[in-house]
This record gives sequence, structure tokens and C-alpha cells, in this order.
Amino acid sequence: MLTDLPADLTARPLTPDDIDAVVELMRRNEESLFGESFIDRADVSAEWALPTTDLVTGSCGVAADGVLVACAEISRNRGYVTVDRAHTGRGLGTALTRWTERALATRGNATAQQVVLEPDTAAARLLEERGYALSWTSWVLRMDDGHAIAHRALPDGVQVRTFELADAEAVHAVVEDAFSAWIGRERTTLDEWSIENLDREGGDPSHHRVATNDGEVVGASIVHDSDDTAWVYQLAVRGDHRGMGIGQELMAASFEAARARGVARAALGTDSRTGALGLYERLGMRVQATMHVWERPLSPSEPDATS
Repeated sequence: MLTDLPADLTARPLTPDDIDAVVELMRRNEESLFGESFIDRADVSAEWALPTTDLVTGSCGVAADGVLVACAEISRNRGYVTVDRAHTGRGLGTALTRWTERALATRGNATAQQVVLEPDTAAARLLEERGYALSWTSWVLRMDDGHAIAHRALPDGVQVRTFELADAEAVHAVVEDAFSAWIGRERTTLDEWSIENLDREGGDPSHHRVATNDGEVVGASIVHDSDDTAWVYQLAVRGDHRGMGIGQELMAASFEAARARGVARAALGTDSRTGALGLYERLGMRVQATMHVWERPLSPSEPDATS
């Protein structure tokens, strides 16, 4: 655990009881940098429910007078560091970044990744000084309520319908085959995917949509509502069915269904590995926030990874 902290601060692993404080801290951080927040309790709850998450060895919370002011978590080969804006400039970002590197190295990871919200230029400078390089960029895009939804005519035999639980294995296969082509993205198991998308806190699998060709699943749109926004959490089309407008029609069906249940706005996230940003913008979505993923190699013998 952290030892290089100011005297008025204490550190310990996070526990499930900390979830609301962690979510509030993250939301305040996003609001201070973007003017709005995008993460919600279900995002964190789903992450903490994964079998790969171990809060005892994979998290660190920093408190002042018992109030959480900073935290760090690791998930696979990625570190997430959040510091309350009122406590920046005290070395917490550096200390927690070092902690994530130690934790990742201890688990045998060859690399460390860190996510930085674009307006947080101080965090980007810190990572550069520690030898990180920019790996890829992610964006949050939104379609405002009232914007016309652009449908696509589909080839004969292809249709979009509501997800059914019997589709889970086929949908997971389509999603993983599509996403695992991304550099730096590890495959998830069906159980992990189900925890995040079928058993999600407050979620409703009937919001998901699948595309079939003669009854066989060839695409999927995984949708989670948060506040007044329907988020397309995952959008994937099988490789041999791309270029047919299936992805666009899955989005259109998802957004239309959201409006029908009273959720006016729609949003999704994408990154530079997909090459899809221009497509979403042409469909009327606008970038609301930009994040960068930084990466550096780790070695068990390097001082900052082991001490």
C-alpha cells in the first residue's frame, strides 16, 4: 500500500462499501474536466463483479478525515487513477500511478496502460515523464433527442430484432471476434461478458438488439440506459457481413427503441483503433468527451515497478 503520502492522508484497499464514494469521486472529476459526467454506479458495480477484479490487491483508496479523495484500480493491464481536483498538486497522482505499476508488475503484466481525460494535461505530462507513450484515443459521442434517426435497408434474409437470452453465446462470439482484432484488447469469457451485459445493475437485456441472417446471429447492439441516455455499450458485426449497413441499422433500431421507452438521448464510445469516428459523426453524433490511453513497458526488475 502507499507509504509516500502527506501526513493528513491515509490509504487502504477499497471495499464494496466504497462504491458510492468511488462513483461520486469519478463523476466529480469528469464534471470538473468535461462539464458533465458519463460514468455511473452500474459501470463500477459491473467491473467490481468480474472474477478478474480483486479489490484487496487491485485497488487503493486515499482518504482525508475519512473522506475518499483519490483512488486507483487495476483491471487486466490497465490502471485507473482518480484524484479529487481539490487535492491535486500533492503528489497523489504520482504515488497512485506508481502503485498501479507495482500492482501490474506483481501480476506479471508486461505493460501498463493508464487512461487520461484529455483536459487533464498535468496527468498527461506525468505519464510522459514516466516513459509512457500515447497508444490510442477514445471518444464519447452523443445524438441529441429529436435528431432524425437514419435507417438502412438490409439485404434479403437479414433482420434486426430484440435480443433473447438464448442469443447470449452467439452474440458474445460476434462481439469478441470483432473487438479482439483491436491492438491491446484481451478477449473476455462468456461469464465475464454476461456479468457486464446481462446481469448489470439496473440493466435490461431486452434493450439489446441483434441482427440475424436466415436466423443466424451476425451482429449485435448492446444497450444500457443511464439517467436520460441510452448507451450503445458494444456494437459489432461479424466480419463476413460488414459493409452491408447492418451496424447502422442496429444503431437506428436501438435508438428508436430507446425513444419509445422514454429515453430521449443516445450515446456511445469508440476509439481510434476502430476507424468508426467519421461514420458516427455522419450519422449525426457529436463528440462530447475525449480520453487518451497511454502505455509503457514494465519490467519486474525496474525500481518503480517493484518498490
